[in-house]
Amino acid sequence: MSEELSEHEAIPQAEYSEDGVDLTLIRWMLSLTPAERLQVLQRHVNAILELRRLNGG
Repeated sequence: MSEELSEHEAIPQAEYSEDGVDLTLIRWMLSLTPAERLQVLQRHVNAILELRRLNGG
């Protein structure tokens, strides 16, 4: 008898690659739409620019 995995019983995926890359972050980013990805990245850029400003850079 063949057993199929339900959507919630998927085979666990590795969290890190052999060279230490966090695969969960890559999967998360790929789960977003292109517009959502740009929003996330723009918020990161804005935060970095603010930190530079506050540190006199």
